[in-house]
Amino acid sequence: MGRLVWKFFAFNWIAQLAAISIGFFWLRAHTELAPAPTLPGLFAVLATSFLSAAVLSWYFAKPIRSLQAGFTAAAAGDLSVRMKPVLAHRHDELADLGRHFDKMTARLREVLEGHQRLLHDVSHEMRSPLARLHAAIGLARQQPDRLDAHLGRIELEAVRMDALVEELLTLARLQSGVGIALEEEVCLPELLAALVEDCDFEARAKGGGVQLFSEPAPVIRGNSELLHRAIENVVRNAVKHGGAGRSVVVRSSCDQSRRNVRVLVLDSGPGVPEAQLEAIFEPFVNFDASESASSSGHGLGLTIARRIIATHGGSVKASNRPEGGLMVAIELPVLVSGTRLGMADGASSRSLYNSAGA
Repeated sequence: MGRLVWKFFAFNWIAQLAAISIGFFWLRAHTELAPAPTLPGLFAVLATSFLSAAVLSWYFAKPIRSLQAGFTAAAAGDLSVRMKPVLAHRHDELADLGRHFDKMTARLREVLEGHQRLLHDVSHEMRSPLARLHAAIGLARQQPDRLDAHLGRIELEAVRMDALVEELLTLARLQSGVGIALEEEVCLPELLAALVEDCDFEARAKGGGVQLFSEPAPVIRGNSELLHRAIENVVRNAVKHGGAGRSVVVRSSCDQSRRNVRVLVLDSGPGVPEAQLEAIFEPFVNFDASESASSSGHGLGLTIARRIIATHGGSVKASNRPEGGLMVAIELPVLVSGTRLGMADGASSRSLYNSAGA
């Protein structure tokens, strides 16, 4: 850092002296008004040039030293350091660099805290099935006459742990962005019709149903498998928490002005506390008090859904409905312009799949 300051100082001082000398000799050559150089005058010129070069060097060196200290602290693991208090009075490129540094450290801190929180949650979530697995093994040894029942319990816990690991691997893959191809042309009405039919079949076992109302939509570019999983996670969550015996409604529409497609998933359940609407998209969050500890859900479905939608350049938000229940709104950008597709086979503009009367 010191070398840069001295280089800037020397270059600036020499440049000022050269400019003064050229100006003086030009005046001497073209006018009689220029005074003859004197020793005190030369000393004053040298002193003024030296002082201005030193001040200018200090003005640029101080924020650079602050940035250097900030990068050193960040490299040492202190991501709370910020440049805004130091560079708040500046309005130049160095201040812009400081703001970008603050954004970088804030994002790094957010990612690091998220990973630490996820690691803590995973260890906590894995502890319960492992404890039940060990308990079942112990009971199988103590009660060999009930070996089949205990083996069934062991198999169930193994399946749940396998599902949890699979969801965690999917989440890690989405966060890293490695190996995700988004080059397919996806017809959203057809995708919704297929997944709603599957979800409705399961919902009818609980006395409910899933209805789909869809409009024609442009083709979107992405990964059909991931999009299917994301929207299916949201619909299944609505079926699960929307209240037994009630219908879940899925609506899709296209906003040409904003060039996006919008999918609404509406249920008639108890909803979510307003302060927790964003938290439901965090890993291992569950607000259903009736959900037992041995439930097959791990609270990762909506987290994975948000990651998938974000990977496609979209967004997903939750809000409580005035008439009761939860509404999850998914927005996806239209990445392929031009072609407009009609409804899926057998669909009408009013309802693609309506199981309420089935």
